[in-house]
Amino acid sequence: MADSVPQRSENLLYGLDERPPLNRTLAYAAQWLIFTLANSAVVPVVVGNALGLDQSGIASLAQRTFFLQALASVLQVSFGHRLPIIEGPSGMWWGIFITLAAMAPGLGKPMAVLRTDLEFGVIITGLILVVIGLSGLIGRALKLFTPAVTGSVLVLLGLQLSGTFVRGMLGITTSHGQVDLKSSIISLVVVVIVVGFSLKAKGFLGSVAILAGIAGGWILAALAGVSHGVAWGYGSMVALPQIFAWGRPTFDLGIVLTCVLTGLLVLSNLVASVLAMERVLEAELPKRSYDRGVALTGFSDILSGLGATVGFVPYSAGAGMVSLTKVASRLPFVIFTAALLVMGLLPPVGVFLASIPEPVGYSALLASFCQMVGFGLKDYARMKLTSRDYFVVGLPLLFGTGLMFLPTGAFEGAPALVRYILGNGFIAGMLLCMLLEHVLLPKRYFT
Repeated sequence: MADSVPQRSENLLYGLDERPPLNRTLAYAAQWLIFTLANSAVVPVVVGNALGLDQSGIASLAQRTFFLQALASVLQVSFGHRLPIIEGPSGMWWGIFITLAAMAPGLGKPMAVLRTDLEFGVIITGLILVVIGLSGLIGRALKLFTPAVTGSVLVLLGLQLSGTFVRGMLGITTSHGQVDLKSSIISLVVVVIVVGFSLKAKGFLGSVAILAGIAGGWILAALAGVSHGVAWGYGSMVALPQIFAWGRPTFDLGIVLTCVLTGLLVLSNLVASVLAMERVLEAELPKRSYDRGVALTGFSDILSGLGATVGFVPYSAGAGMVSLTKVASRLPFVIFTAALLVMGLLPPVGVFLASIPEPVGYSALLASFCQMVGFGLKDYARMKLTSRDYFVVGLPLLFGTGLMFLPTGAFEGAPALVRYILGNGFIAGMLLCMLLEHVLLPKRYFT
């Protein structure tokens, strides 16, 4: 039985089930498409480079990402939470992919094996989320992630990725260990464009700041000779995304643990996205909308593992898009997902996006990741910050950050699981924060 549909808020032009005229519907669908490309296009490039993929592999990853992102989004709006919220590559997920890729050489793990380990880890995570959603256990799962934990996680992830971002922006690679002046200038321009559009542009222009930065940086990189051009060679004009493109999934306990923790953590993103949309709609949705949303996000992660892509999560920015345009109608959203699905069937689209210069991609992500760090600081602001909280927050931040500065191979000889935890300042800091928050220094003993 379908949920009752909230009445349209007076602040909206069109409610969930209202149908705008055809010309407006197509325009609104185009806005969704541009907004999604602005937020998702660069992720396959950066993640693909981190995982050691060549340009053909990155192009294929971009194609699979769009196809599965569109499929996940239309499943959510049709059968999940039933709201126009984009399912896209999660910042938490691609941050973990990049972090594990940086750790792999120190662990003696070939990049090809890491990729198949990630396939298995994302699939297992998806299965767990489906169970949580179907059983209605989301409330209990989210109790683990208090503001102290989520704030520390977001700040630690930003610190963990900052080195990767800055190296990419400065043009430092494994084959070129020195700063490249052209790459550095281009990266600076991209950051200025993204920040300028975000802070100064009004209306829809402000929502596509990332796209503006990528476009401007890409043009500048082509003029400066930094762009490697578009390798237009591909097999056919239309192709279905490949299943297990990185190979048959392989099991690694450390990878599975990391993926499951990440999947549980991004549940807070889902809840935040639905809550934000409730505020825009000025209506309260039934609890089963959350449960179905979690189950469908888990199913999306299973698709991500099968399709060898980064895990997905509902974008809370979707509520901002609806608030900005005052259009909550599902129809333009469904048309947008159909267009994105078609793009995911066209290899030339992936080939084109795979040619985004690395300095442009890394600088756009650095600028966008400032928001995630800001969300972490907002979580801290929700706390009263007592003497007990100083230790719950301070110890994980200092210990996790300190681990990031240890030399590669510092834990060589230790069991694999220990190496994954202590060799990853983000994971170690998150686990320590959860341990302090819920076991060693529980709040009930300090109130």
